[in-house]
Amino acid sequence: MTNSLVFSILILTLTSIVSPAVQAQSPFSPAIIVNDKSITYYEIRQREKLLKILNATGNISEMAREQLIEDRLKLSAAEELGLLPSQDEIRSGMKEFNSRGSLDTDAFIFEIGKIGVSEQTFKDFIRANIAWRTVVQARFGSRSQVPDTQLERSANSRGSGYGLRVLLTEIILAAPRSRKAQAQELAMELSKITSAELFSQAARKYSIAPTRNLGGRVKWQDLNKLPRVLKPLIFGLAPGEVTEPLSIPNGIAIFQLRGIEETLFQRPTDASVEYLIYSFPARDKITLSNLETQADHCDDIYAFAKKNPAHTFFREINKPANIEKKIVNILSALDAHEKYFNIQGNLRSLTMLCSRSSFLPEEVPDLQQIRLGLRNKRLENYAQGYLENLRQDARITKK
Repeated sequence: MTNSLVFSILILTLTSIVSPAVQAQSPFSPAIIVNDKSITYYEIRQREKLLKILNATGNISEMAREQLIEDRLKLSAAEELGLLPSQDEIRSGMKEFNSRGSLDTDAFIFEIGKIGVSEQTFKDFIRANIAWRTVVQARFGSRSQVPDTQLERSANSRGSGYGLRVLLTEIILAAPRSRKAQAQELAMELSKITSAELFSQAARKYSIAPTRNLGGRVKWQDLNKLPRVLKPLIFGLAPGEVTEPLSIPNGIAIFQLRGIEETLFQRPTDASVEYLIYSFPARDKITLSNLETQADHCDDIYAFAKKNPAHTFFREINKPANIEKKIVNILSALDAHEKYFNIQGNLRSLTMLCSRSSFLPEEVPDLQQIRLGLRNKRLENYAQGYLENLRQDARITKK
C-alpha cells in the first residue's frame, strides 16, 4: 500500500469519526426548535454577547435561550395576524432604542461590531420587540382602556399595587390508571358546561376536592399566585367558560371562571375632603322633599341656593384635621355625593360629601400620566398571559 493511499484512508477515517461531532457543534445547526422555526447556536452566542453589552444580570446563557424562544413565538403571532414590521419600522425602532443612550444607530452598530455582535442580531432583537408591541396593541388595545371610575380611584391611591384576581369553581376528578379514560371522557363533558349553577351541581356530584360541599366554589385568588400550568388556561377564559381538562397526579382538574377583577385600590388616608352643608328651616318640608329627590350631585345644590337666598350654603375643600369633629364623623360614613340630614333647633341641615383625595389641592396628580401608566400595566398583564398561552401551545425541542 503506497504512502499516499495510506494517508488518504487515514484522512477518510478521521473525517468519518470527527464529522458528526463537528456538525453537531456547527454554529448554524439548530440548538432549539420552536414549532417549525429553529434557533441556531450562533444566534444564542450572539444574543449572549448583546445581553452583556446591555448589562443584563443573571444567567446570561439561559436568558439568551429564553428570549430567543419568546422571540420566535412573538414573531409567529405577528405573522399570523399579518403584523410583521417593515424595514422602515425596524430602522425607526433601532433609532428609538439608541436614543436612550445618546448614540446614533450607525455608531451603536459600529461599537457592538467591535465586540463581535452583528448588525443583523441587533435588527432581530428590535424586530421581535416591535412585532410583539403591535400584536399586543391589536389584540388587547380596546380592552386596556381605563374607565374614569378606576382613574379616580387610582389617583386617590398613593400605592402602586396592580393585578388581577379571579373567582373560580373547581372540579377534581379521581383518575387512577385503571379509570383514566373514563375520567377523561367525563371531564370533557363537564368542560362544556356554561352555567355556574350546573357546574356547581356537577362539583357536588363528581368532585373529590374538599370544596365539593361548597359546590366547588373557591374564594378570590390572585392570578399571579396560581400554579404556572394553570395561569394560561384561566387567562383565556371569559366568565362562565371552563378550562380544558388538566391532568394532575391520579386525577383530572377542570375550572370554571366565575369572575375576574382588577386589584388596585386600597382606601388611603384622606389628605383632603370636599363637602358642603346646606341649611334651611326645619319646617320647610318642600325643600326637604326636593333635596331628597332632586339633589344627586354636589353641584345640584347651587340651584337650590340661588332660588332660596335666605338659606345657608357652605362648600369647601379642607384637611380633615381642620374640619369640625362632628362633621368629620358624618363625612367618614359617606361616599361621594351621598347625603345626610340632621336637625338642630329650628334648622335642618344637609351634609353632602363631594369627593375625597389622598392629595392636597396643590398636589393634584397628572391624571393623563396615571391613565397612561394604568393602561400600560394592563397591556403588560394581557401580554404576559398571552405569551404564556403561546408557550403552552408550542412544541419546543431543545437539542
